Amino acid sequence: MTTPDVFPHNVHVHDVQFRILDVDGGDPPVWLRGWKDTVPLHPGRPVRLLMRFEDCASASVPYMVHCHLLQHEDSGMMGQFLVTEDGTGSETITAPPDPGGHASH
Repeated sequence: MTTPDVFPHNVHVHDVQFRILDVDGGDPPVWLRGWKDTVPLHPGRPVRLLMRFEDCASASVPYMVHCHLLQHEDSGMMGQFLVTEDGTGSETITAPPDPGGHASH
């Protein structure tokens, strides 16, 4: 994950905890070690995450990721991704008929 502009972003992934593997190719600082659900992203400093999906893999119900800065959240800085059993899936996500699931928080 990287940030697309000059501002840092606190990025949150719904319904999953993760570990930060590295920050800009190096070990994460002590305060970023351990299980997280939000990660600070800084311009030009890629962060690699290791996520554990234990509860749900679905080809139709997406997980949501978004910026926790209020002005970015209000302007829709959000994304979705699918987790499937075999790692394959659609290039696009169609909203399920029932608004329940991971994306409804």
